[in-house]
Amino acid sequence: MISSEDEQIRSAIRGDREALTALLEENAPNVRQSLVGQMPKRWQSLLSIDDVVQQTYTDAFLGISRFVARGEGAFAAWLRKLAKRNLLDAVKMLEAEKRGGARRKIEAMAGDESFVALYDLVSAAITTPSGRAAKHEAKTALEQAIEHLPDTYRKLVRMYDIEGRPVQEVAEALDRSPGAVYMLRARAHRQLQEILGTASKYLSAGG
Repeated sequence: MISSEDEQIRSAIRGDREALTALLEENAPNVRQSLVGQMPKRWQSLLSIDDVVQQTYTDAFLGISRFVARGEGAFAAWLRKLAKRNLLDAVKMLEAEKRGGARRKIEAMAGDESFVALYDLVSAAITTPSGRAAKHEAKTALEQAIEHLPDTYRKLVRMYDIEGRPVQEVAEALDRSPGAVYMLRARAHRQLQEILGTASKYLSAGG
């Protein structure tokens, strides 16, 4: 017998936003509970459970068409997995910012150099560009990749990573908390990695 939740899930996968909204509302307590006690105390002033849940729901709307139900409780488990990933993304980026190395590296650059620094940061498998031609190609590749990001991610990367604006200013512009900005930045960087692909596709071998 097909349960009402099964029917809702099928409708949501087909694009029924009302069905998905109902599912999210039903599972909200479960998702929130899964995050209780998981937030490091040192970041609780910057990041809240609400921030993580909001991004998790956004991810659910974006990814529901690819969701595959694998038995009872699969949808709830999927949401908890999304929430955990978002929390880990936020904490990882907050820790990196506390250490300050990557941020100072980009802030110290100017013009094309800021793009090259960001390219290095999001491209784990590349060799640092050398020479003007390589730097130009890195900038061009990154500019093109940024244009393919969702609007919020694109604004965040340009304001924070390229222009070096304070996180509070970016948070206000995006109507998010500072902690949520770091979480979104981690997601934006991951998407940039996927868009950029391998370095050899964009950078000249000669440098």
